[in-house]
Amino acid sequence: MQRLNASLVASWAKENNCFSPDVRDNLYDPYIALRDAFLKSGVRLDTADVAKGPLAFELHFDAGLNSTGDAPRYLFLWETPQIHEANGDMEMLAKYRRVFTWRDDLADGGHFLKFHPPFRFAVNDTPRWRERNKLCCLISSNKSFSRATPLDLYSERVKTIRWFERNAPPDFDLYGYGWDEPRARDGKLGVLLKKIRRHLPKRKGKVYFPSYRGTVDNKFETLKKYRFSVCYENVRDLPGYITEKIFDSFSSGCVPIYWGASNVADYIPEDCFIDRKKFNNHQELYKFMVSMTEGEHQAYRERIAKYLESENAGRFSPEAFAETVVNAVMADLAGKFINSK
Repeated sequence: MQRLNASLVASWAKENNCFSPDVRDNLYDPYIALRDAFLKSGVRLDTADVAKGPLAFELHFDAGLNSTGDAPRYLFLWETPQIHEANGDMEMLAKYRRVFTWRDDLADGGHFLKFHPPFRFAVNDTPRWRERNKLCCLISSNKSFSRATPLDLYSERVKTIRWFERNAPPDFDLYGYGWDEPRARDGKLGVLLKKIRRHLPKRKGKVYFPSYRGTVDNKFETLKKYRFSVCYENVRDLPGYITEKIFDSFSSGCVPIYWGASNVADYIPEDCFIDRKKFNNHQELYKFMVSMTEGEHQAYRERIAKYLESENAGRFSPEAFAETVVNAVMADLAGKFINSK
């Protein structure tokens, strides 16, 4: 069988960097699994700057990227429209041969094909209650939207951070990029200020977020010190929008405080996480956390472990993602694609 060539088109993907296993937190495992699966089907997948023509197809990561030729284009909607506006442009999406999306409100089994966001996770031997001497942490970057949205959860993260800093500072630590600067502002002004700050020296001794403990080299090693972690998605109430945050917490034996997908319970049992929306305020949430017994916390961990070993969780594995994509693309190219609805 003659081998085919294909390209992965993404603004950040150069010189096949996305296929390297030497990246923290197994971040590129989904792309490695995708490349391996295509190779088994006779297709060599390279980043656009490396791929050699003629190309059988292109895989575009988010809409609006320049094509490298006239080959069929398949699109992945990774980011939300609130972050990458082109991903919400239906006229633009119609120009792609097929669109892979996590959005349950778009997936129709035809032009829009459902995929589950892929993550590398596992049931690990992690410290138990008494070995975790810290209560709660949040790992995220200090970000904002280029255009304000009512679905914003960036601002809710900041509200949670500020509440802990004012009311329970010993029980909370903040990690991630950008918290040694003022809170990122939404809108064009916020984007401009962020660009300006990149070229300005840091203000020595200035503390913007007292709970900030710096960046992390390994999320697993950090999270396993804590009993709870704040896992807010970037936006709320989008069906099917589940990112790595909750799975990072699961793999670390840490109980997540989740806020995000409107239908998260369709994918993850409700008794595996703490639903932030069920609490009227941070004081109620905090009381729930500090009142939890060792036995109750261990019960969460056991339910989480059971879920991670289930078929339901397996849908989010890199291998399941690769199988979904490769089967659909190869069937489509062969003219054998069957609408699943």
